[in-house]
Amino acid sequence: GGGATGLLLMRFLAERARRARNLRILERTQLSELTVEDGRVVGAVLASDGQSRAAEAGAVILATGGAAGLWGRTTNPPENRGTGIGLAWLAGATLADLEMVQFHPTALALPGRPAFLLSEALRGEGARLVDAAERPFVDPLQPRDLVARAVAEQAARPGGAFLSLRHLDPGHVRRRFPALARQLAEWGLDLARDLLPVAPAAHYLMGGVRTDPEGRTDVAGLYAAGEAACTGVQGANRLASNSLLECLVFGRRAAAAALRDRRAPADAPRAWPCAALPSTWSEWNGPARAGPASTVGEVLDRWAGVVRDADGLALAIAALPDPDDPVTPPDLRVAALVVRAAVLRTESRGAHWRRDFPASDPRWRGRILWRRGSPPAFEPIGARA
Repeated sequence: GGGATGLLLMRFLAERARRARNLRILERTQLSELTVEDGRVVGAVLASDGQSRAAEAGAVILATGGAAGLWGRTTNPPENRGTGIGLAWLAGATLADLEMVQFHPTALALPGRPAFLLSEALRGEGARLVDAAERPFVDPLQPRDLVARAVAEQAARPGGAFLSLRHLDPGHVRRRFPALARQLAEWGLDLARDLLPVAPAAHYLMGGVRTDPEGRTDVAGLYAAGEAACTGVQGANRLASNSLLECLVFGRRAAAAALRDRRAPADAPRAWPCAALPSTWSEWNGPARAGPASTVGEVLDRWAGVVRDADGLALAIAALPDPDDPVTPPDLRVAALVVRAAVLRTESRGAHWRRDFPASDPRWRGRILWRRGSPPAFEPIGARA
């Protein structure tokens, strides 16, 4: 279906799950808390129709997605706000790579419409990125971070940035990407003939709950898979569609590990090898005053987007609640930790690009780790247990 690979996989897995006799599916049900006893996750609190219920479990596997829905301009559904990641942190699990947020370079930029994802497959098929005069301004097949910065820069100029397939056979384009063509037609655009206005949008969180290769976190009884997890396989700049592979591979591994561990005599929590941070912990020099942005999405769009710097990140920290405050909701804790991680990493690497530190620094080859009640720590590459 051209750009419908994820949808087809989701439908297939959902159908298999519905046919499985040993599964109980609770729809319209939200995770509101992880239950911890003696340092072990033993269940969860679920909310549905205004009612809460406790569920006991020998193991809990988080597959709650990422956090790109926190940004105002996002390709994600609004529910994808990192709530599961925030609840894992509250339960004592370590988080990692939170500053590594991937921005998709070609999301529709049409007033009054969502930032609809115009798939990478379009550029693979030969689509060009052009200005209003149809002059190409960037090689569309470069890595996503490079293309996203170029599109962001061009979109801010008079005229804007556009994705164009006009030079390709229109019949082939519509046959190759039927779902995209139908959706754009509903909004009055022709995928094959129109210049499609685009701008980057928050798309994927490479970070999340730190796990080993089997989906184990450092809290006994708690596992994570998919975008909620930070397995490390995505690095700092995920390749297209690797998220689907990660879900399939590590979802299976996490399930198998949870079953094995339940039968083991003990499953002691794992500790990640840590070192001192390459720079001192200093969010900003002196107090910062937040600007007029009022929503979390506006704060992140403005100061923690494709291009970042210390001044903007300081404003974002000042505008967001304290992650250690007990009344801060789980999703806002994640937003606050994302900007703190971005402040700490004084270099540019992968999807994290600092205007004030545009080069990569070899001292930062590793992950920033976050655990409740502890200062941020650093896990150098190669130090993994």
